[in-house]
Amino acid sequence: MNSLIVRQVGLPPPLIAVPATPEGKPLHVVEIVGTQPPEEGPHEGANGANAVNDTDRLGATRLVERLVERLSGSGGIRFTVVCPSEGPFAERIRSLGAETVIVAMPEDPPWHAIQVLVGLIRNRQAEVLHAHLPNAHRLAGLAGGLTRTPVLSTVQGQQLDMPDLEVHRLIASQLSVVTEASYFHALGLGLSPERISLDPFDADADDEAATQSLDAIGQRLRLLATPAESRGAAQARALVQPLAQETVAPGAANAPRGARVVPAAAADPVAIVAVLDELEPSPARAPVFKV
Repeated sequence: MNSLIVRQVGLPPPLIAVPATPEGKPLHVVEIVGTQPPEEGPHEGANGANAVNDTDRLGATRLVERLVERLSGSGGIRFTVVCPSEGPFAERIRSLGAETVIVAMPEDPPWHAIQVLVGLIRNRQAEVLHAHLPNAHRLAGLAGGLTRTPVLSTVQGQQLDMPDLEVHRLIASQLSVVTEASYFHALGLGLSPERISLDPFDADADDEAATQSLDAIGQRLRLLATPAESRGAAQARALVQPLAQETVAPGAANAPRGARVVPAAAADPVAIVAVLDELEPSPARAPVFKV
């Protein structure tokens, strides 16, 4: 079992607290767990170099249980947990108040699993996906990419595996690692420090360091639910911003000297919103076109 690592100077500072969601609604996080605890049977996944050991399986499942226990309800987060099979682990998650969804998660996600997760995201308005183990990261990456839902993946073990690296670079997912070795291994591979954090967690420990890591993960999930404006949207906003400052016909006769007169349609807010939505769709924005 990996020993807990004390946070050190030079690592990313703790994230600032972010309110859950407007109007007091809890943040909806979907936890995607790629395995069941070792005592519930063998892992149905990769063999050889990409095999998942029992230590990582225990760490992933125990972390999900602790997150649901600590952050649900008064913690401002509502959890749905996607599990690969029924069993005692799924029952414990239900007893903690979280909804569970059962779907098979082989190493190469089947179309059925992708459809299930996409349907869950859209129907239940999920705001963040949190994956555990490479097979879950692949599934979350595909569904998150299709629905434009941010993805955080927690990496167990001493190093970053190729599947996690591939998904991270394909969809720009965020990473959380539980050991100092895997943190510096990821930096050595060229990952940006802004997209990875060290959150030590030992499945057999129940101390202050583990509690701090759970809270830090919760803060990061909240932050992911309020993404910054994309470069494309910012550029589009800069292009259309001058339209709001121009004099619009009719009324051209009263325009100040030197003001450029443009047709009313050119400054139509609907057109501006359409340009922005083309680059950065917003599920919270009401439709602007009527059929």
